[in-house]
Amino acid sequence: MSDDELFFVEQDGRQITLAHLPPRDLEDWEPNHKAMVVAAVRHGLITVDDACRRYNLSTEGYLCWYRCYAPPSADG
Repeated sequence: MSDDELFFVEQDGRQITLAHLPPRDLEDWEPNHKAMVVAAVRHGLITVDDACRRYNLSTEGYLCWYRCYAPPSADG
C-alpha cells in the first residue's frame, strides 16, 4: 500500500488521507487543524516525527497539541 492509499476514518465516516491534512505552510492555525494533525498521528497516518518535520514543530509543541486535542480515552 502506498502513502497515497493510507487513510483513517473519522467518527463521521469520512476517510482522511494525507491530502486532507493542513498544508505544510499553513500560517493561521485553528483548533480543527491541530486536532486533525493529532488524529492523523493517533491513527497512524503519519508519525510524530513526520508531523514535527511537516509542520516545523518541536516534540513539546506536538505534545501540547496532543494534550489539548486527543480524546480523553487516548491517554489510557
